[in-house]
Amino acid sequence: MALRRIAWFVLLVVVWPAQADELDHELTEARAVFLRGVDGDKHAVRDALQRFRSLSQNHPKEPVFMAYLGACMTLQGRDAANNIEKGRLTDEGLGQIDRALKRLSAGADQGSPRTLDALLVAANTFIHIPSFFNRYDEGKRLLQQILADPAFDGMAAGFKAATYMAAALVARGEGDDDAYRRNLNLVVSTDPEGRDGRLASKMLEER
Repeated sequence: MALRRIAWFVLLVVVWPAQADELDHELTEARAVFLRGVDGDKHAVRDALQRFRSLSQNHPKEPVFMAYLGACMTLQGRDAANNIEKGRLTDEGLGQIDRALKRLSAGADQGSPRTLDALLVAANTFIHIPSFFNRYDEGKRLLQQILADPAFDGMAAGFKAATYMAAALVARGEGDDDAYRRNLNLVVSTDPEGRDGRLASKMLEER
């Protein structure tokens, strides 16, 4: 499986706290559609784009929806028929993510599940779009920010495993086998029965 395709698997549905509200349900449903788009379903990309555009418009104080909207646009860029459209759509998506990050940096809701989710979708987008967009280093920085956040340890196992998987894939891309294996082992120990945990187990067996 190609690195980019595997890498997007880290954006698995985050398990929200038990007191999750209706807004979290809407986010979870839209994210599930988004993941089908990540797996190559172009119709799902369009569906997710419409969902996150609506959610972003209806809840402008929630940057996570804008971040996912931007990620959907980069998926459209991935699927575009020619390089001009690929570049245009990816640029538009990055602009949306940048605006979401700007709102996050100015907000008081740091460390919340939605904030960390927005940072993770931004980090994965930056890391896995083509290198000439010059976002790779920023994506790595966001990953480190997530891992260093005091709220990280209290996040759901699925989210933590997804973050460790992203870190593992970055390490693999940079040829750091020790960090790659260390992060895969963290994925497995954090969420062994989750999708990332099962995938990480297979990846470790392949080494």
